[in-house]
Amino acid sequence: MTRPRPVYYAPLVRRSSPPLRRRLPSLLLAVAAALAAPEDAAAFLWPNVPEQIGRALASGDVSERRLAATRVGELAPETALGLIQKGMSDPDVEVRLHLARAAVSFRMPRAGDLVVEWLGEGDARLRLAACDVIRAAPTDRSVVALGRVLGDPDPHVRIAAAAAMGAAGLPDAVSPLLGHLDDGAPEVRAEVARALGRIGDARAVVPLIGKVQDAVPEVRRATARALGELGDARAVSALILALQDQAQDVRVEAVTALGRLRSDEATPAIAELVAASPGGLGGSGAFPGARAADGGTSSNDVREAAFRALGRIGSDAAVRVLLAALAKDDPAAPRSAVRDALVSAGRAAAALAPAPAGAGGAAGASAAGAGAATGATVQKNAAVPALIAALAAAPSANTAAGAALVLGELKAREGLPALVRGMQRGVVPLRHGLRALSALGDPAALPSVLELLGDADPSVRREAIRAATALLDPARPDGRAVDPARALLNDPATPPDEKLALVRLLGRTGSPRAQEVLLPLAKARSGPLRLAVIEALGAARAAGKLGAAVDAALLEALDDESGDVRLRAAVALSRVAGPGIARDLLKRLTVAAEQDRGALGIALSGALSRAGDAGGAKDSAADDLARDVAAAVASAPDAARDALLEGLGRMRGQAAGAALARMASAAPIDDRRKIAEALAGHAGHPGAAAALRKLAGDPDPGVRANAVWSLGAIGDKDALPLLLPLVKDPDAAVAGNAAGALGRLAGRAPASAPRAAAALCAAFSDARPYVRANALAGLTVSGARCDGAAARDLLARDPAEAVRLAAADHLAQVGGEDGRRALARCASEDRNATVAARCAHAAPPRAPPSGAEDVVVFVVPFDAGRGDAGRDAPVPRAPFALVRADGLMRLGVADRRGELFERAAPRGPLRLAVPAPLVK
Repeated sequence: MTRPRPVYYAPLVRRSSPPLRRRLPSLLLAVAAALAAPEDAAAFLWPNVPEQIGRALASGDVSERRLAATRVGELAPETALGLIQKGMSDPDVEVRLHLARAAVSFRMPRAGDLVVEWLGEGDARLRLAACDVIRAAPTDRSVVALGRVLGDPDPHVRIAAAAAMGAAGLPDAVSPLLGHLDDGAPEVRAEVARALGRIGDARAVVPLIGKVQDAVPEVRRATARALGELGDARAVSALILALQDQAQDVRVEAVTALGRLRSDEATPAIAELVAASPGGLGGSGAFPGARAADGGTSSNDVREAAFRALGRIGSDAAVRVLLAALAKDDPAAPRSAVRDALVSAGRAAAALAPAPAGAGGAAGASAAGAGAATGATVQKNAAVPALIAALAAAPSANTAAGAALVLGELKAREGLPALVRGMQRGVVPLRHGLRALSALGDPAALPSVLELLGDADPSVRREAIRAATALLDPARPDGRAVDPARALLNDPATPPDEKLALVRLLGRTGSPRAQEVLLPLAKARSGPLRLAVIEALGAARAAGKLGAAVDAALLEALDDESGDVRLRAAVALSRVAGPGIARDLLKRLTVAAEQDRGALGIALSGALSRAGDAGGAKDSAADDLARDVAAAVASAPDAARDALLEGLGRMRGQAAGAALARMASAAPIDDRRKIAEALAGHAGHPGAAAALRKLAGDPDPGVRANAVWSLGAIGDKDALPLLLPLVKDPDAAVAGNAAGALGRLAGRAPASAPRAAAALCAAFSDARPYVRANALAGLTVSGARCDGAAARDLLARDPAEAVRLAAADHLAQVGGEDGRRALARCASEDRNATVAARCAHAAPPRAPPSGAEDVVVFVVPFDAGRGDAGRDAPVPRAPFALVRADGLMRLGVADRRGELFERAAPRGPLRLAVPAPLVK
C-alpha cells in the first residue's frame, strides 16, 4: 500500500494577498496571477492593442513604425509572428532591428530565410542582427549564406557569423570555417574553433591540432575544448603538450578534453597535475610561467579538472593515481573532487561494460558506439576491486575513509565484507565507515551498525543511529534494532537529541515491538519528543489490539491544543489508520464544527484508501462506507468537501468510483475540479474514463486540466482522439497536461504511440514553455523520439529553463551519440547552473523511478515583502506546477484547502516550479 507523503511548498514569486484571491472568481485567477507576476511576466493587453500595433507598422510615419516595432514582443506569438514577417522588409533600419530582436525572442520558425538579404547590407548592425536571427532560427539556405560573411570587414560580424554556423551544426559549414581558422582577429579564430567543435566533423581535427600552439591563450583554450568535443584520438598528443601551457585556462580545457577522449595514454601526464600540491601550480611551481590566477582560473581548478579527467578515463592506472590522492583528501568534507572522480570511474566503467548475453543488442551497440567515437578502450570496472584491495591492506586513515565512502556511494555491495573488516581492524574510522554503510544501503550491514549504537564516542553513536535508520524500511518489518534502541531510549544518560533520533529509528523498524515501546511515549510532555513519537507511530500499521491502540492514541492527539500535534497525528493516521475508524473520522469531519477539519480531512482520506475490495473480493461494508461518504458531500461545509471527494478517489471498489462519476455532471466548479483529480484512482471503473472525457470539455480550465491529467493515468487508446487537440488548448495548464497525458498513454498503449509522438513533436514549436517541456518529458517516458536535431535545438537555444532541463533528460535517454555531444556542450556552456548540472549528470541513461507513492502537496505562498513563507497557510485555488521524478509536470490549481493530491507519483524527488500563469 502506498502512503501519502505531504509536501509543503513556498513558490518564490510575488502573489496577490489571500483575501483578494479568495474574492476572485475562478475565471479571473489567470488574470490575477498575471497582475501579481514578476516584472518579466507577460503584461496584460487590451484586445484592440494588436490591431493598433499592426496599423502602426503600416504607417507612413517612421517614428510611429519604430514605436510599434518595439511593442511587437508584447503580443501573443500567433499575432506577433505575422507582423514580424511583414515588417522585415521595412525600409527603416531601426524598425527591422526591433523586429529582428522580436523574432529571436519568439524563436520564429525559419526566420533565417527572412534575413539572408541583410547579410549584404551596408549597415553593420543589420548584418549582426541577421547573424543573430539565423543563430536562433537557422535554415540550410541561411547558414550556407553565412559563409561569405566570414570575410566581413567588421570582426564582430565575423564572430557572430561563426557562432551562428556552429550553433546550426551543419556539415556544409565546415569548409568555410576552416578557411578562416587563421583569421587576423584572435576573437574570430577562437569563435571559429568553437564552431568547429560544435559541428563535430572529423575534417576539423588536423587543422585544429595546428592551432593548439596559437599565440593567443583564448584561441588555444577554444581549440582544446573543440578537440575534446570532436572526440578524435589523433588529438591526444597535442593535448598532452597543452598541459604544459602557461595559461591555466588552457590547461583546464586540455585536461578536460583528455578526459572526454578517455585516453589512458594521457594518464601519466595528468598524474603530474594531481601530484602537485593544491597551491603549488602557480608562480614558479610545476609549470614555467604559470600564474596564481589566469582569467579567473586558479591552480586548484587545474587540479580538480585533472581529477575529473582521471575519473572519466577510469583505467587501472587512473584509479591508482586517484587512490594515492585520497591520502591528502579530507574525508569529513561533504564533497571531494577525488572521491567524485573515483565514483565517476566506477560508474563510467559499469556504463561502458559490454551488455550481458541475452540482454539485448541496443545497449551494447550504444556503448560500443561511444567507445569508438572517443577512441577509447572500454575498461573493466577497475575502481571497485582497487578500493576493496586498499581496505584490505594497511592504508592511511584518510585513504581508508575515502575508499569506504566511495564504495558506499557506488552501492558496491561486494565491498561490504571488506568495509566491515576494515572498521573492526581500526583501519576505517568508525564515523566514516558508518556513513559508507548508510550510503551502501545493504540491510546485511545492520548488525554491524547496531553494535555501535552504544559506542562511547557521541559522534559515532549519532552516526550509527542515522545509518541504522537509513538501512531500515517500514515496508519490510525488521525487529533487530528494537532492543538496543529501547535500551538507549530508557537510559537517563542518553541526550535528548539522540532520544529523538532513536524514536525515529524505532518507527523505521516497522516492528510491532517497536510500537509497544512508542505507545507509552505518545503523551510525552516534551513537545519535540511527542511529535517524533506520533510520526514514528505512523510509519507502519500494526494489526489486532496493538493497531487499535495506535489508532486510539493518534485519534486522541487530533484533539490536542497544538496545531503541530494535530497535523502530525493526521498524517500518521492517514498512513496507518484502518477503515474501522473511518466512520468516526467522517462524523467528526462533517458534524463537529469545533474540530480541526484540515487535519481530519488528511486522516480520513488516508483511512479510506485502505477500505475496499482487497484481492478482488467484494466488500459490502466498504461499499456502504463509500455511499455514506458520497452522501455526506452534499451537506458538508466547503472546508470538508474536498477531503471527502479525495477520500472517494482513494477508496477501492466500484461504489466509490460510481459515486464520483455520478456527481461529476451536476457538481459546482470546485467539486468538479476535485472529482476530476479523484477519478484518477478508479482505473477499473467503467464510468470513470467516460466521466473524465466529459470533464475534459468543461468550461473551467482548472477542471479540464485535472481531467486531462487523470486521463493520462487511466485512459486507454480511446482517449487519444480527445487528448490530441487539447495540446493546443488556450489554457497553458490544460495544454501542458495534455502533452504529459499523451506521453503516459503512449507508454501504456504502444498502438497509440505514433500519433501521440507526432503531436508531441509538433508541440515543440508551442509558444508556452511548459507545453514544450511536457512534450519532451512525454516523449521521454514513452520512449519515443522526434527528429534528433529538434531536441538538441531546444537544449541549445530555448530560453526557458524548464524546457532545457526536459531536453537534457530526453537526450540522455534517446539522444544517441549526437545527444551525448549536445549534453557535453550544455554542461560547459549553459549559463544556468541547474541546467548545466543536469546536462553534466544526464549522460548515462537515467534509470526509471522504482515504485510509486501517493503524495499530498500543500501550496503555500511566499510573500516577497515579508520574506518568510513559514507564517502563511496554504492558499485555496493557488496555481501550481508539480515536477515529478519522471520529469512530467502536472499543472493546475489547488483545491479549496490549498492542496493537491497526486496518485501514484513515481518515487524520487519532487519539486514545484513557478506556476504556468506566471511563466512567459
